[in-house]
Amino acid sequence: MKVGLMFSGQGSQYANMGLDFFNLEKNKEKIELANKIFGYDTIEALKNLNDELNKTSYTQELMTLMMVLIYDYIKEKGIKVSGALGFSLGEYSALYASGIYSFSDILHIIKDRANFMEQAVLINKGKMVAILNTDPNLIKEVVSLINNDKDIVSIANYNSRKQIVISGNESGINKALEKFKELDVKRMVSLNVSGGFHSELMDFASQKLSYRLDKYQINEPLFDVYLNTTSKVLKINRLKEELALQVKSPVMFYQTIENMIEDGFTKFIEIGPGMVLKNLVAKNYDVEVYNIEKLEDIENIGGLLNE
Repeated sequence: MKVGLMFSGQGSQYANMGLDFFNLEKNKEKIELANKIFGYDTIEALKNLNDELNKTSYTQELMTLMMVLIYDYIKEKGIKVSGALGFSLGEYSALYASGIYSFSDILHIIKDRANFMEQAVLINKGKMVAILNTDPNLIKEVVSLINNDKDIVSIANYNSRKQIVISGNESGINKALEKFKELDVKRMVSLNVSGGFHSELMDFASQKLSYRLDKYQINEPLFDVYLNTTSKVLKINRLKEELALQVKSPVMFYQTIENMIEDGFTKFIEIGPGMVLKNLVAKNYDVEVYNIEKLEDIENIGGLLNE
């Protein structure tokens, strides 16, 4: 039996997410350190959901802290993990879980990443649209024909074989949607996001992150981490380059899941708010899938713990 962890991506946040883990007495010192690094009271931010939480900076910081706290909790309970992946933002929690980055460093890195992405959004406005029930190869062909220096559009997320997200500037997205309509594509859903993430519009963030990552110590992983950019196991000497690429490259989620299943993973646990990844995997693959976002969810994975 091989257990794989999946750490949630940005967009599934909600008020009071993970609050029972934040309130645990054992996490008091971690919360105090996070408050110092982020510059605000994280528990109060979770309790008072407003437009601020949906800003990239607040979302990325609070979601990462939540996922890290949940992982530390189940680690203490004795869960045996063979590998992990994270969806975009979640990849950083996977790197923490594997021991590659320390608690303090991962929070600093996420603070920087969120800040760089917010700056990139101000430089280049963008949009994201989900294309449903359409051959991924057709979507790839359409965006490659349209994409140029003026009309920027590319695949951002390979969520499943029937759910692909494209990203780009307004002219690039609009031309792609016109083409899809000509091809009789029925379902296209605009996403409520602030920018064209995982596209060339994030090049500023990619470059800034590349330089900033030099500051942080990298440790040998305790277990395999499968990357968004390659869908394969991380080669540690490529970590900084892949993280810099990740912010402007497609998230190869379904390809990663299929590679992990091929590598013998039979059980997956999503850690983080919502059940987006759990639902994607459960709907498309014959494996056991769980999720943890509340303390009570621990009971559902009791058989995977070694207390």
